[in-house]
Amino acid sequence: MTTAHRQFAAIEEGDVHYRCAGLGASGRPLILLHPSPASSRVFLPLLKDLAKDRTAIAPDTLGNGDSCPPASDAPDLADYADSMLRLMDALAIDEFDIYGSHTGSHIGIEMALQAPARVKTLTLHGVALMDRAEQVLFLERYAPAVEPDAIGGQLNWAWHFVRDQMIFYPHFHKDAAHLRVGGDFSAEYLHELTVEVLKNLGHYQKTYQAVFRHDVLARLAKVTQPIALLTHADEPLAAAVEPIRTACPGVQVLNLNDESPRSVGTAIRAFLAAAED
Repeated sequence: MTTAHRQFAAIEEGDVHYRCAGLGASGRPLILLHPSPASSRVFLPLLKDLAKDRTAIAPDTLGNGDSCPPASDAPDLADYADSMLRLMDALAIDEFDIYGSHTGSHIGIEMALQAPARVKTLTLHGVALMDRAEQVLFLERYAPAVEPDAIGGQLNWAWHFVRDQMIFYPHFHKDAAHLRVGGDFSAEYLHELTVEVLKNLGHYQKTYQAVFRHDVLARLAKVTQPIALLTHADEPLAAAVEPIRTACPGVQVLNLNDESPRSVGTAIRAFLAAAED
């Protein structure tokens, strides 16, 4: 069985935690960038699957998981991208592919723009496309700054914040019009995500805010590397698929039957194999 190892690497801000598997494999390394408010832990099954033929590395982005927080009080996506590129420097990784999920997709786009000679392909799984009014609304309501209080109110808030995202999109509109088709309601998964939020209560919101300020279509249109966009029936960000296809005609849209690690891994492998031909 493939084993995923946990390690740390030092960059200017502090220690960055990452999970890795398939070390020494012949294929070009693949960097997996996780969604908010999670960490690289959510990629464990996928990491092990992809490591069968390449080195797979999943960092915790700054202020998430067990990584140090960003230096800035209001980092933007360029800051997160730069920190991940400096992590690649610390790991002596020159060229690599990227798979990003939600927040990770946005960070991956900026990495591709900052280092076009190093980032060879982008596989994006969920992209948040918003007009100005939506950006303002989400900045105000989606990921509030929360502090511990004397009666532990943050514990109850964090669990409901995570649970509600499984039911509604966006989670603060709790009505029939915003119901999701699916969502992961396993007690273990909800617990794990709640712990991730609580561990980084002072920083978890910063990646969300950076995404909500991102002019993603304009930035994505400047990417010159091959791009694949993964989507599926329960993708809350599926509305972005057609606008992205229009703005970036070369994007390959790959429809998944489900979000299982096997389905996602198969799609990534097929895209990477075609891009390398």
